Amino acid sequence: MTFKENASNELLTVLPADEKGILAFLCAAAKQAGSINICAKRKNLVFALSSYAECLAVVDMLKTLYPTEFEISMEHVKSGSRKGNTSYSVAVPTGFTKQALSDLHLVSDDGKEDESVIPDFVTENRALALSYLKGLFMVCGSVYVPSHGEDDEKREGYHFEFMVEDEQSAQEISELLHRLGVNAKISERGANFLVYLKDKDEILTMLALLDLGDSVLRLKSIIDERETANSINRVTICEAANLDKTYAAASKQLMEIGIIEERDGLDSLSPALRETACARMEYQQASMSELAEILGITKSCLNHRLRKISEIAGADTDAQ
Repeated sequence: MTFKENASNELLTVLPADEKGILAFLCAAAKQAGSINICAKRKNLVFALSSYAECLAVVDMLKTLYPTEFEISMEHVKSGSRKGNTSYSVAVPTGFTKQALSDLHLVSDDGKEDESVIPDFVTENRALALSYLKGLFMVCGSVYVPSHGEDDEKREGYHFEFMVEDEQSAQEISELLHRLGVNAKISERGANFLVYLKDKDEILTMLALLDLGDSVLRLKSIIDERETANSINRVTICEAANLDKTYAAASKQLMEIGIIEERDGLDSLSPALRETACARMEYQQASMSELAEILGITKSCLNHRLRKISEIAGADTDAQ
């Protein structure tokens, strides 16, 4: 399973159990994934969900609030972007719809649509705010990490988002996250709005707020693995660059020694320079430090000798 799927499954194990927490959770789910179906002048509140497991979770919570049976519907999608998938829904029976619409702040006391996205009872209580975010994550949340296994989607960076249909929802959700210490950004994607996080530490905080402990540990492991791999890559690149410099320097030195050997012969050099030239020709792959050790001299002394050889080679070339 992908990281997103694991997080979604883990969420279903940490759902609120108290009545207020359930109301906050279902309020978020209803605001973003609920609709009111009217048939023969009768209203039904319907939750559109992504899996049968989510339906069972919602039904369990609804039964805590309303003593009745709930119907789970499944339908195979025949067209659109989700063609071939199965859509799921839970309907609140007509006899309880009016109460549910009021309880979940979809309609106000006067029967008109409640235009607020997040009700006051949620924003005024941290625990209820977190329950609300859980409901939000279930119906419109996603989290992605850089690809690290066959099951994960191809992603380059870390990303957490809530996708909502209107700007007001995005603004209120962003403000709620800010009060909880999470600095989310807002952007448009087609006809929808995203409230999103890109920083891996912010995403870790968000997952912790949702009580997704296993997902937090898994993400930390992924971050550590990538940072270790990146560190190794940086060292490898650095070593490769140093090798390139070593080979380039050695090639220049060999060329200069070749010029002197061809024009004057190495016997024209002083004993110390001749010894250095012969050592470089014998140990062509050696670094400066290795060559200095072979000659039994300091690296500074070796540099001085090679500069003299370079000057002699240049003088010979200029004389031509």
